[in-house]
Amino acid sequence: MTHLILHKVRGEPAFDIAEKLMIGDEEGWIIPTSGHRAYPYWNIPLGEIVQNDVFYNQGVPEGWPDHYQVEAGSAPKADFNIMKVISGLLPKMRDRRF
Repeated sequence: MTHLILHKVRGEPAFDIAEKLMIGDEEGWIIPTSGHRAYPYWNIPLGEIVQNDVFYNQGVPEGWPDHYQVEAGSAPKADFNIMKVISGLLPKMRDRRF
């Protein structure tokens, strides 16, 4: 079962999604998106949050900023050139014939 947990990350409190599982003979927690083990201070099953109407009926107002907004025809052109990257990593060679 998936839970919302509160735990420490680099000494700071953080919320994450985690799953409870058995690690050997011990019950533990893992964050599935990173594969890291977690030590929750607090947790709540995601199903309980939904049942408690915390997330239901939560809308986002029209005109609210979008995390990643793409409009038709506005995608940036790809200008990445792998050869420029590779040539910058190679040692510079001089022509020694002269």
